[in-house]
Amino acid sequence: MEIVHGGPGDVDDAAMIWAHAVALRDGYDEVPTLAEARPGVENALIDERSFLLLAVEEGRAVGFVAGGPHETDGVRRAFLNYVGVHPDAQGRGVGEALLRELPDALIKNGYETVELLVFVDNVPGVRLYERLGWIKVGDPVPHPRHGRVEQRYAFSPASRELGRESV
Repeated sequence: MEIVHGGPGDVDDAAMIWAHAVALRDGYDEVPTLAEARPGVENALIDERSFLLLAVEEGRAVGFVAGGPHETDGVRRAFLNYVGVHPDAQGRGVGEALLRELPDALIKNGYETVELLVFVDNVPGVRLYERLGWIKVGDPVPHPRHGRVEQRYAFSPASRELGRESV
C-alpha cells in the first residue's frame, strides 16, 4: 500500500470510497451515488490549505482522509472531515496508515492541531483514534441534523511520535 497526496482529479475516487464506507457503517440499503457523495468531499477541499491523502493498492484508491482549515482562537487548526476506507479494504490497516501519514501533511500546511468528530457507536474508529493518540475534547453531543451522538477528538502533529510508538 502506498499513501499519496491527492488533488482535484481524485475527488470522485474519494467520494465513492466514502459512499461505500458510509453505506456499510450506517446500514444503508443502497450505496449513495457519486452525485450525492461528491459535493461533501469537494467542499472539504476548497481551501488552498486543504489536504487529501489516498491509500492506493495495485493502482486503485482504497482509502482516504480529507480536510482543511478550521481556525479558532488564533490556533492554526485543521478539521478532518473524512476518514474513509472502502469496505473491500477494511480491516487491513488502511485507515491507520492514512492517519500515520496525516501529521506530515498537517505540518506541511502549517497546522498546529487537527480535530474530527466520530460517532460514539463507531467502535472501530474510536478505538483507532484513541490508540493513535487522539484525545477526547468535551462531552459527546447529538448531531444537529439526526441526533446520532458524536465525540470530538483532537490531535497535535507535534505529538506524532507518541502515536507511532503506541502501536
